[in-house]
Amino acid sequence: MRGKEKKAGTLVLVLLAAVLVAGCGYGFRGSVNNLPPDIKAIHIPAFVNETNEAGAEIVFANALIYEFNRSRVLQVVSTQEAQAVIAGKIRSIAVEAVSYASQTQAVDRKVTVVLEVSCRRLDNQKVLWQNMALSRYQNYTVTTDPNTTDRNREEAIRKIAQDLSERIHNGILENF
Repeated sequence: MRGKEKKAGTLVLVLLAAVLVAGCGYGFRGSVNNLPPDIKAIHIPAFVNETNEAGAEIVFANALIYEFNRSRVLQVVSTQEAQAVIAGKIRSIAVEAVSYASQTQAVDRKVTVVLEVSCRRLDNQKVLWQNMALSRYQNYTVTTDPNTTDRNREEAIRKIAQDLSERIHNGILENF
């Protein structure tokens, strides 16, 4: 009789845990969609670039498009086919030295990006999600070759774009 009681108790605990997890809205990251059910497709135009970093607007838009295409929760389409648009603005890209080899020679620099991003419905312009000061930084190495240093900075910016795109994606879909 004790074996059956133990199995029943275990089953009750498992069912209780399942109900609690389901009740909390838990889902696998990238598969949850808390947007209104009629939003099936989005448009992501190039970001507005308020910085001197040429091409950054394309890097950030492409990273966000990639993130939504990867998750397959919403379809990325043209404006005419979309129910919502995700608009982004690169407010700033700042570079500062982090460590020095000497008083005048930096070894590492930090690039910090600040974005303004919103997701709004196209039918009534209602804002579904926004973050007016989304930021991230990434360190990169300074070398004696200016071209290599520039490539390192660009790679750091691409990494920031990937990281922020994931945060934007999850913020929009999971309401974080």
